[in-house]
Amino acid sequence: MTSLNMNDTDQKTKQAWERNWDDITIPQILEIFKYGRVQKQLEIFFRVLPKNDRILEGGCGLAPYLIHLRSLGYDVVGIDYNEGPIKKILAYDPTLPVRVGDVTAIPFPDAHFGAYVSLGVIEHFVEGPEKAIREARRVLKPGGVFLVAVPVFNVFMALTAPSRWLKSRKFLRKLMGKGEDNHYWEQYFDRRKLAAIFEKEGFEVRELHALDHSHALVSFLPSVFRDKGSYDEANSLGLRAGAWCVKNLRWATAAQMTYVCYRKP
Repeated sequence: MTSLNMNDTDQKTKQAWERNWDDITIPQILEIFKYGRVQKQLEIFFRVLPKNDRILEGGCGLAPYLIHLRSLGYDVVGIDYNEGPIKKILAYDPTLPVRVGDVTAIPFPDAHFGAYVSLGVIEHFVEGPEKAIREARRVLKPGGVFLVAVPVFNVFMALTAPSRWLKSRKFLRKLMGKGEDNHYWEQYFDRRKLAAIFEKEGFEVRELHALDHSHALVSFLPSVFRDKGSYDEANSLGLRAGAWCVKNLRWATAAQMTYVCYRKP
């Protein structure tokens, strides 16, 4: 991909993320903290995040994690490169410490944070995740924790890949009378290769967790597995199937993997 195409793709991704938050309210998205899959992730956070040091959430979107963690006494600030969600957050609560900022050029000084939370961010850069990871290292103190969640290309995504590819073709969308398919660009990492990138960029990877199995099922067949009365949760069938997946096909059926990394001196 040429530099021009990369820039165009990154800009379309930025615009897609701006639109992504348009129809979602903050009270609505805060519902996720009732979900078992999110509580499982938070167990990791509570174990490693410092209560006595400042935490950055890079690419915070509508900042549900920032809001929730601050309500529990954590000192979290957030940045997002789109102005729209930042305005929405401040309309909800003007006291929340969020600002416009790019995770590849973080507007804070060196060694400023004791922890950094990155949830579904570094997979969206066409040039790769290295620049964002390098910036994370710069703003973290030595020994600071870097919590990174990225999506997993699971077996359910493999099953639906042909139909998703067809739906994205311009000529088919034109025939169907639909506009351009402007979704954000993302890549899926081999877990060992991404761990090697973290190590190369100055982090020690101490933990890696496969998570969100029930959400993988919801994304696969929402009509079967989604709780229609919720924002984004699985129904009882999805929860039972997700538990089976955790036990029997942990990596093949995960929707997300979360790394716990520490900045080397």
